[in-house]
Amino acid sequence: YWIYPTYYDKDAQQVFLDAFSSNDLVHWTKHERIVDTSSVKWAKKAMWAPAIVQKDSLYYLFFSANDVHPGEVGGIGVAVSKNPEGPFKDLLGKPLINENHNGAQPIDQFVFRDKDGEYYMFYGGWGHCNMVHLKKDFTGLLPFDNNDIYKEITPQGYVEGPLIFMRNNKYYLMWSEG
Repeated sequence: YWIYPTYYDKDAQQVFLDAFSSNDLVHWTKHERIVDTSSVKWAKKAMWAPAIVQKDSLYYLFFSANDVHPGEVGGIGVAVSKNPEGPFKDLLGKPLINENHNGAQPIDQFVFRDKDGEYYMFYGGWGHCNMVHLKKDFTGLLPFDNNDIYKEITPQGYVEGPLIFMRNNKYYLMWSEG
């Protein structure tokens, strides 16, 4: 079992992510600094909201960094490792999503593998939620059938923190309100 939490501190000190592993959910091992700003050069502060995906023999760690606002560098990044405990290295050398689209700040991503094997990311802050279709190697975004890249799916009351899962062939979207 693995947990990838956010380390909380002032933005300037929140520059790394740790992980925890357990074989029994009782005893835990801390894996310190599985990724930090030394391996993600564009990230300067506020790394948070990790979302991990294992694909083939690699682990992909999506994260938010820099608490980006219009005109700034930051947003959603992706790092890769051969091991769940890292070390993770920046996959792109830049954010995967750096700008606001449909009013959604590029933060709080959740990566979902659909039943067809395709990967989608749900993300967004500032009261807007977007869905994007990820390339198979996670290096970019694919257009939807109508050629849109960013599909807004904001439910009523949405603030941030989307999570999606499927049960009995039905999709469920959860999020933070208030």
